[in-house]
Amino acid sequence: MVWKKWTALFLALCLTLGLTACRSEERGVEGLVVEVQTNEAGDITAFVVEDRQGKPIGVRLAEGTLLLPRGSGSWTGEELWAAFQADLRVDAWAYASCYPRREELETADGEDVWAYWATSVHINGELHRKALTLRDGTSVDMLEWDRRRSRIYRLANGTELLRVEKPTGPENVYVMGQEGFEALSGRAQEKVRAYYEEQGLLYDEQEELEKSYAAYRELGEEFESDWVGQDVTPSASSETIMYFLTNLTLPQEYGGRTAYERQLGAAFNRETGEKLSNWDLFAVPEAEVRRRLPELCGWVDNQDRREAMSGALDPEWLVFFPDSLCISFPPGTLPGEENGCIISVYYKDAPEGFFRPWAIPYGREE
Repeated sequence: MVWKKWTALFLALCLTLGLTACRSEERGVEGLVVEVQTNEAGDITAFVVEDRQGKPIGVRLAEGTLLLPRGSGSWTGEELWAAFQADLRVDAWAYASCYPRREELETADGEDVWAYWATSVHINGELHRKALTLRDGTSVDMLEWDRRRSRIYRLANGTELLRVEKPTGPENVYVMGQEGFEALSGRAQEKVRAYYEEQGLLYDEQEELEKSYAAYRELGEEFESDWVGQDVTPSASSETIMYFLTNLTLPQEYGGRTAYERQLGAAFNRETGEKLSNWDLFAVPEAEVRRRLPELCGWVDNQDRREAMSGALDPEWLVFFPDSLCISFPPGTLPGEENGCIISVYYKDAPEGFFRPWAIPYGREE
């Protein structure tokens, strides 16, 4: 009896550990839904996705599978199931966490594919066929991808040309240890919001797609997808000023070869919302600011290079962070600098009286 008791306990422990191991080794399955299977009652029992490599993979649903339709909301059990069934259709984009054990699933074409039992399924996108047409008449599909807050333009053969990240900010963006948009007065929030709405997108999405397509035709199999994005975030603040950074990411060499980030800084009075000229943040004339910044960064020793930086400097390139001022020179703005360059000046290293006292941001430790 004792032996049987310990044997039973041992088997129970093994089963528990085995189930835990299976859960910890869950397999992720993600791709475009190409087939949905239902039972006689019309309820979804399984579906097939085509992954990024074009490989078909099946997913089976169990009674306890966690189902997540697109978007967010509050549903009853029946409402959740109805929303999920409405969203899970051909050309939806789905991600499933599955147990690692696989089995065969017969598709509508009579072919067998490997399938996995899902612990959860999240519908997080949809493909729109022939969403737009390029200048040469080529149709391009567009995948709305909720999971990464982006849309992906792709050819009918599945080749991804361009990923466009959804613009964010200046609201609802938080940077650890810094004040954000909500710290502005109500009047200032309205003005800052209006300023960035007027600024809009600093790139032409259609034109970026045309350039990516041209690179695809040139590079063939060596082509990799490009991506663009733009976001606005708080970068620093003082008792008087709130600083924001517009970060623009664009391809530099199309075809996934190189990209660059363009950074633009802006300063606003945190009570009135008035936008200040970046030159007004200094207590010395503009000419002296231009001359001194390349010197104060500490590593630009060549006089010709300092003069080139001074002459090229655009005040929008001045970005104030808690500890330092950063100046980002875009590609092509300096002789011999194809990739651009960045210089930084720490406030503590600047001579007394260089910055206006009220313009110096709170430090990180504050």
